Amino acid sequence: MHYYDHALLSAKKFGCVVDDTLRLHKLMDSSKFFFPASQHRMFSHNTWFIQVLTELVGDTVINSQNGQLLSTRDILYEHCREDHDGKVPSLQDWLQCVRFEVPEQHRNWFNNPRGSDKQLLKQIKSDLLNL
Repeated sequence: MHYYDHALLSAKKFGCVVDDTLRLHKLMDSSKFFFPASQHRMFSHNTWFIQVLTELVGDTVINSQNGQLLSTRDILYEHCREDHDGKVPSLQDWLQCVRFEVPEQHRNWFNNPRGSDKQLLKQIKSDLLNL
C-alpha cells in the first residue's frame, strides 16, 4: 500500500486530514525508496522502528481539524496493522523469517570494525585512564 493510502485511512480512522499523518506514513515507508520489494518492510514495519520514529518526531501530532493531539505510536501501529493483516511485528518476528548467511565476498566487512578505528579507540581509552 502506498503511504498516501495509509494517510487516507488515518484521516478516516483518526478524524483528521491527510496532511496530519502523511509525513509519518512517508517515513514508515521510506525504506521502499531503497528496496522496492515488499521485504523493505522488515526495516521499518516493526515495533523497534515505531519507537525510533516516535522518539524522532515526538509522541503526538496535531489534528488540524480540532487542535487535539493524535498519538504518533497509534498511527504507526495502525499503519503496520494495515499492511500485515492486523499484526504489528517485532524486529525478532522479522528476523525469524530470514535465513541469514554472510556470503564469502562480504565477510571482509561484515561485523568487522575498521582496524584504524579499533586502534584509535584503544588509544582514547588509554589516554582516559592516564588522566
